[in-house]
Amino acid sequence: MGKITTARMRQATRGQCGRRNGLTWMLSLGFIAAGLLWNSYGLAAEEAPTERVNAKLTCGSLSANAKEFKSFQIDLDFDVYGSLWMADRQNQQHSGIEKFRGVLSPTGTMLVAGQGKSDSGMAWSYEFSGHKNSKGITVLKGSYQSEQPKGTRSCSLAF
Repeated sequence: MGKITTARMRQATRGQCGRRNGLTWMLSLGFIAAGLLWNSYGLAAEEAPTERVNAKLTCGSLSANAKEFKSFQIDLDFDVYGSLWMADRQNQQHSGIEKFRGVLSPTGTMLVAGQGKSDSGMAWSYEFSGHKNSKGITVLKGSYQSEQPKGTRSCSLAF
């Protein structure tokens, strides 16, 4: 019979754990936000939100055609279900709908993703990240991407 050996794991230093856990947490949040973007798991129908947060979405002009697609600012109302943030709004300009889903980590890190569709087939997306302030105004930095017209916008989400 073969010799039985035991494997010894080298204990990670504090810095290595922090980087590994931080990366794992951010990747997990990204997958969660993407999965929750269109599927709210029926929370709205089954559970009342614990809080409603008014937010202001501000985006600069579109990179591809700044003269035609100027900067804009809209109000959003997020329903908060624990660590899950949700907002849906009718987009009057493009006759469509926009859905935003966000996740707040226990450490205050936030990821918010949004997608929009128009009745004419246009599609666009938003991505925001940052740290939620426990006091005062929180500003998440992000971007807007669209395929038709193709371009990007620099955006922020403040609440």
